[in-house]
Amino acid sequence: MEKGKSGKSILLQILNNFEIYIGTVLFIIIMFLLFLQVVSRFVFRHSFTWTEELAVALSVGMVYCGVSGAVTYRKHLRIDALLEAVPFKAKKALLIISDLIFIGFNFYVAYLYTTIIKNLRMSATSLLRIPKRYLYAIIPVMLAVTSVRIVFDILKLIKETPQTLGASKPVIDTDALEAEAKLIAAGKAQGANESSEAPDAACTSDKKDKEENR
Repeated sequence: MEKGKSGKSILLQILNNFEIYIGTVLFIIIMFLLFLQVVSRFVFRHSFTWTEELAVALSVGMVYCGVSGAVTYRKHLRIDALLEAVPFKAKKALLIISDLIFIGFNFYVAYLYTTIIKNLRMSATSLLRIPKRYLYAIIPVMLAVTSVRIVFDILKLIKETPQTLGASKPVIDTDALEAEAKLIAAGKAQGANESSEAPDAACTSDKKDKEENR
């Protein structure tokens, strides 16, 4: 039973974050290609021109994987001044409306790209001869995946309470960092006090010993 539960949890983890995993792998490949290009150009005086073309193609996939993955953790930028000023129900409604607008935008852009893909026909990249329709197809596919993620986010928003509503934990939690800095400063101050008290205690003990000897 435990193995089955762990297997399901791993599968859910992969499904919930597969865009992030794919984007990470693409990022590593892009960094390797650019590193290879720099080394070959400045060390061996020979340039692999195809690396730039492949890096650009992979960067498109990486970016749109990031767009979809950001929806899962609510990392997309938004101006929340109005959201913080309205009551709970209005805030939830505004978040759902913004998600619906996001879905509408995704479908509109995906429709535009499908028309572009149809017009590309047999066009290919200049060096690797990759069909451009496959490269352009990445965008509508990932926008569709993003829309699915947004639908799940809307369902999650509907069930949320005032305590759990809103964006996820920020990437840089300044409050937590400030609290940690205060704890560190308090620990250092306590250590300094203990170290200063130790010589005083030693001096007093020495004085007592001298007085006893007298």
